[in-house]
Amino acid sequence: MVTFPGVFWPVTEALSMILPRHCIDCQRWIPSQESGQLGCDLCEQKWPDLRGSHGEMMMKERCLLECMWTGFRLGENAALERQIQALKYQGHRRLGLHLGRWVSAGAEVPFSMEKPIGLVPVPLHWRRRWKRGFNQADWIARGVAKEWEVPIFRKALIRHQYAQSHTGLSRRKRLDHSASAYRLGSAVPPKNVRIVLIDDVMTTGSTLRACASVLESSNYEVLGALTLALA
Repeated sequence: MVTFPGVFWPVTEALSMILPRHCIDCQRWIPSQESGQLGCDLCEQKWPDLRGSHGEMMMKERCLLECMWTGFRLGENAALERQIQALKYQGHRRLGLHLGRWVSAGAEVPFSMEKPIGLVPVPLHWRRRWKRGFNQADWIARGVAKEWEVPIFRKALIRHQYAQSHTGLSRRKRLDHSASAYRLGSAVPPKNVRIVLIDDVMTTGSTLRACASVLESSNYEVLGALTLALA
């Protein structure tokens, strides 16, 4: 495993032992020890699973990056949508870790010995992070890092402009608000690391595109992005 100075590595195996082992939909006990399983077999068959080529294609239409991964479509399953709300607004941060493992467990990752992969969570402005107590993208990244065995560079980017939620804004306004909101942070990855951006929900792709532009303008290779859901 590649190591980098000052990098946050995935949480220990002990934490995975206290993650929920019940189906998030019907609450039945899940006997399987598969790390990326969120629900029982019956419930997962009903979910709008976008892991794979279909979800990748839908994301690429909005955010032009080489590799894209997502989990499901918002609005098509109430149980999964409740998980996003609980993660973002109810402080259930370990759900982010569990959901991150679920998405990444069903993904094919283009590993390269010459250019290792590093994860960069989309940052929150310090005021929003202070209000919530955590950054949900960071907890999602922890789950992905655990599944893919790659490092997280949580301070590679900062959000230096505070803005209200983008919910309800048009694509044009989202692009305008995001274009200059981010800049390089205090702990950037080595130049040979290919970056995968991590966020909770992708709507227009403006946030991911803005973050990618900041990194690309400093000669970093942004391989792609992973989100839990597509709005």
